[in-house]
Amino acid sequence: MRERNGGHPIWAIGGGKGGIGKSFVTANLGIALSERGRQVILIDGDFGGANLHNLFGISYPTVTLDAFIRKGVTDIRDVLMDTEVPGLKLISGSLDILSMSNPKYAQQQRVIRHIRSLDADYILLDLGAGTSYHVLDFFLISERGIFIITPEPTSIENAYRFLRGAFFRRLRMLAPQDEIKSIITTAMDRGNPEGIRTPFDLLDRIQEVDEGTGTFFKEEIRKFRPRLIVNQVRTRNEGDLGFSVQSACRKYFGIDLDYLGYITYDYDVYLSVRKSRPFLLNHPESEAARCLREITSTLLETGERRWISH
Repeated sequence: MRERNGGHPIWAIGGGKGGIGKSFVTANLGIALSERGRQVILIDGDFGGANLHNLFGISYPTVTLDAFIRKGVTDIRDVLMDTEVPGLKLISGSLDILSMSNPKYAQQQRVIRHIRSLDADYILLDLGAGTSYHVLDFFLISERGIFIITPEPTSIENAYRFLRGAFFRRLRMLAPQDEIKSIITTAMDRGNPEGIRTPFDLLDRIQEVDEGTGTFFKEEIRKFRPRLIVNQVRTRNEGDLGFSVQSACRKYFGIDLDYLGYITYDYDVYLSVRKSRPFLLNHPESEAARCLREITSTLLETGERRWISH
């Protein structure tokens, strides 16, 4: 299956906060897809703290994304590594944290172009924490990125900030005029003097300046439909948190989310990470493994429906 732009489906996985399980989810969704016979590439896009390789028992990768970005490797396929999972390959992130935590824009765009050229059924991109421009830009590689939250107030707050930032960043990329770009840049500062706090406020302001652009951006809101996973769920109420976030985003941000489901808390996840072993391989019959496979099924079903509809 290919996306409308001709490339293979890319699932960018973010969340705005560290420690919420982005790498865990990325790795195990990749394994679940491979179990279904898909060819999958995982990419560690956390330039400030790459660790995806650790989840596959690779303590120190011999080749990383850094070789492609800074050290003369011209084809991103040359930094692909095999994993123990058939059909699953990995591009490890840079281990040189100081030099690569904030890549230059030209470097970032080169990586994005080459990611889109990779040949696989699915490409999963594990993002770093925070809402810096390069994190948001990688999240926006795919039309419908996935973001992770945990049932904690700080995680939820950061998730709203992440979604708001991603949406505003998307509009700025599409803005046809410098004046509109300037308004969006101002709006990205939550303390901006124009009082722009939500996408509704921003669209009203743009409509005042250019009615045609305002109408165009309203259509873009409809297209911007990220997907949500709640991780480390201990109770039913925590599992229902996804529906609450979905409702709040629609009411206050005008953004529709698809709630994919939750992953239960499992102490064996911690043990697998400590042992540098893939969780789905070590604990295939666990409740958390069942949750991961159900989410994978939902992603495949909704993706195929959307492809057929276009």
